[in-house]
Amino acid sequence: MVDTIRGIVETEQAESDRSLEDTIQILGTAFGGGAIVSGVVSQYIDKPFAPTNFKYPVSPLVLSLLWSFLATAFFGLMAYFLIKLRRTGTKGK
Repeated sequence: MVDTIRGIVETEQAESDRSLEDTIQILGTAFGGGAIVSGVVSQYIDKPFAPTNFKYPVSPLVLSLLWSFLATAFFGLMAYFLIKLRRTGTKGK
């Protein structure tokens, strides 16, 4: 009986570790991709704190943040789906 409980606990711990590993991979990919896009987009900002005028209704700083958030979400979703695809592909083996 004790060995059965130990086996169950070890199985649950392995699943928990796998879940944590997946979360770290997803967040790392998302933040890394967002940081790269933010670095590229910020190279095009001449005056980051210039007042908003009618020629450019949205501040370049706001656009940079928007693109960074969008890239972070995109890379995070891509990593999530690729990891889930990999996990479902190896369950049958």
